[in-house]
Amino acid sequence: MNRPVSPAPQTSRTAPARRRARTAARLRSSAPAPAAPQQREAAESVASDRPLLSWVLVTDDSGRTHPEARWI
Repeated sequence: MNRPVSPAPQTSRTAPARRRARTAARLRSSAPAPAAPQQREAAESVASDRPLLSWVLVTDDSGRTHPEARWI
């Protein structure tokens, strides 16, 4: 029932040469460059009839800071 496992295929190129070929092929591809991320609007400037959840850092009496959710 146990079949012998075939060895991995052997190539004449070294691993770094294969990596270079893949990198070069990826650079040559005609895929468009990813778009630059757009800055989000400030939470206060978004007009909505629903309250928005915002996270703020709050300092307690001992001086430690922790995140807290607030509805605005």
